[in-house]
Amino acid sequence: MEWNNGKERKKFEKQQARLREEYRKAGMTEEQIKAMYEYDLSVFRKNRIEAIHTQRLDLDAFDDDSATDEGQNPLLLKFADKLTVELSISNTSRYAWVEDVENEKLAKALKQIRKSDLELLTLWLVDRYSITEIAQLIGVDKSNISRRITKLKTFFKKNL
Repeated sequence: MEWNNGKERKKFEKQQARLREEYRKAGMTEEQIKAMYEYDLSVFRKNRIEAIHTQRLDLDAFDDDSATDEGQNPLLLKFADKLTVELSISNTSRYAWVEDVENEKLAKALKQIRKSDLELLTLWLVDRYSITEIAQLIGVDKSNISRRITKLKTFFKKNL
């Protein structure tokens, strides 16, 4: 962050002059106005210190078009590995949603059903496929999928 102290201080003093007039119109005493000024000045100084000690991170350096190391921010070069994230989704199971079920009885019942039924529930509840789409995907009749879902509903009602 770049900081031009003269320019910023001039803007600050101009704003403070405007605020002093507003404070006077609001009925504040000179002592109260001075206290407000001192507080604002301390905030101004903290902002200046932060600006001086903060180095800009050039976001254009992430563009593949400008892949030259020249002109890149030294912080980006130094911490590129920390600023890069790789997602590893290969270790997650398709049926990981079962572990997120809060109802213990339901989670236990889900773990007891066949894998084909768990896949059916995953397609229907998680992937949000319609019964018709599931039937086409699996290659069976729509009524077959409806019967299986009805049997699963009955199973869960008995076990909950």
